Amino acid sequence: MSHPESPARVDLARALLWPALVVSVLGNAVASIAGADTAVNLAFGAFTAVTAATLAIRRWREHG
Repeated sequence: MSHPESPARVDLARALLWPALVVSVLGNAVASIAGADTAVNLAFGAFTAVTAATLAIRRWREHG
């Protein structure tokens, strides 16, 4: 059985996840434009996917 998270913890997670998502998307775009190694694009893409999925799951759990 899971316990609901405290509002302060939810706000902290949201405050960290949204900027992380923006940075990872921008990093992926810059890496693509700069012609960086494929591993760099994959790393930014994977981080973007995990961050976006985490935000979506948290939203679904809060308002589901």
